[in-house]
Amino acid sequence: MANSSKSAKYDCIIIGGGHNGLIAAAYLAKRGKSVCVLERRPMLGGCSVTEELWPGYKVSTASYVVSLLLPEIISDLQLKQNGLTILPRVPSSFTPMRDGRHLMLGADKQQNYDQIAGFSKADAESFTHYEKVLEDVAMHLEPVLNQAAPDLLPLPASWRRIGMGKKIRDLKKGWALRKALASMEETIPEGIELLTAAARPVLERWFETEVLKTTLATDAVIG
Repeated sequence: MANSSKSAKYDCIIIGGGHNGLIAAAYLAKRGKSVCVLERRPMLGGCSVTEELWPGYKVSTASYVVSLLLPEIISDLQLKQNGLTILPRVPSSFTPMRDGRHLMLGADKQQNYDQIAGFSKADAESFTHYEKVLEDVAMHLEPVLNQAAPDLLPLPASWRRIGMGKKIRDLKKGWALRKALASMEETIPEGIELLTAAARPVLERWFETEVLKTTLATDAVIG
């Protein structure tokens, strides 16, 4: 990127102009800090860049969805007011097979059921419940998990220099997590498994067809 004066002084220096670095820089600047972002490449954005790999064809070279972009960030940084437009991905996935068949999934639950039932009716039924568990996790747990983690476990004496105010805030966060888990009711065990277990055993337990398991495994690769 553009050269900066060697004598310039900054409150914060961020190495890497990827999406995380840019967001951190924007928040720091909003708090009145002077920020310098250093980037090796001739463009900013990191995994979120769009590049012209072939003449006339622009593609997202890494991040093809923005499912992890928090609404709070969009609002705080006024991204929509500054030109951000999010396009719905319809369909959400297309998995071709060597025998000419394919599996296509999207936002329409009935179409998803019909597509999966073409390979396995049992998997179509399981997928309906699988999506419900994911929706429960997103609705009840995501708001809690997006906070800074509280210190709820006993800490070594050298770590215990924590003020009463933080202890109270951490207890409130812990209580909020407990309430979020309780609100999931019967889907608690499955929800915890989806959050903590490896993708392969989870998908093996839920589904029988390889095409569906392969399609859903991409979520584990993305993170």
